[in-house]
Amino acid sequence: MIRGWPWARVLFAVAVVTALWAVAATLLGYDVPWWALALDAAAIFAAVGAGVFLLGSGLFARPILAVAPARAGDRVAITFDDGPDARHTPPLLDLLEARGHRATFFVIGRRAAEMPELLAEIVRRGHALANHSFAHAYTTPFQDPARLAADLAQAQELLARAGARARFFRPPIGLLSPRVVEAARRAHLQLVGWTATARDGRASTTAAQAAARLVAAARPGAILVLHDAVERGARQPVVAEALATLLDALAARKLRSVTLDELIAEEKS
Repeated sequence: MIRGWPWARVLFAVAVVTALWAVAATLLGYDVPWWALALDAAAIFAAVGAGVFLLGSGLFARPILAVAPARAGDRVAITFDDGPDARHTPPLLDLLEARGHRATFFVIGRRAAEMPELLAEIVRRGHALANHSFAHAYTTPFQDPARLAADLAQAQELLARAGARARFFRPPIGLLSPRVVEAARRAHLQLVGWTATARDGRASTTAAQAAARLVAAARPGAILVLHDAVERGARQPVVAEALATLLDALAARKLRSVTLDELIAEEKS
């Protein structure tokens, strides 16, 4: 599995060592330039910010970002976040079935609780379910690990009722912190990021832009992200049009989407 090089962890370690050196030098009577201290502080803040906002930075954890192309063969994993949605998820299931692809749906528990039949239909069609938390709170990185683990367990219970054995967790908005990592460990879930995201959760993203971002990254072992629901606001998702374009590109490249379980199991074999 590809998890990304932990550059933020290295930057943080170097910055902390430099800060300790500056303190020691000051105590020994040496003058440490103010700009050196400012630069070191900026490096620490940059490393922490990257750890929170960039899943591939590796400061707090190293989520799965892809699978080695040599082991993936002709496989990629299309994933969907923020659903299910009674209006927008079913057409995606039809399109995937018609084209012979399987996907993984990272569902929000509070949405899933309102649509158990749709959740079961996703599983019946051969797709996988994964955990995107129950509440999908923007404050997730700051929550107490025990509270967040309980949130994840609540979502897991809903997925189990639909007949899914969910192994993976993608943090809301892709935000990480030591508390998120600990909660995932307590819930026995593997952290999963992405190779590329369509950014279709943004109101300004068009279907063409969303598809282009994923098509550019569509290669063996890639984990690709779309959104089958709008988490906040009343705008219409562009996922159906973007998915159709992406599937055309996969067909041209002789690639097929499988569930994350299949992709990662293939990598391990």
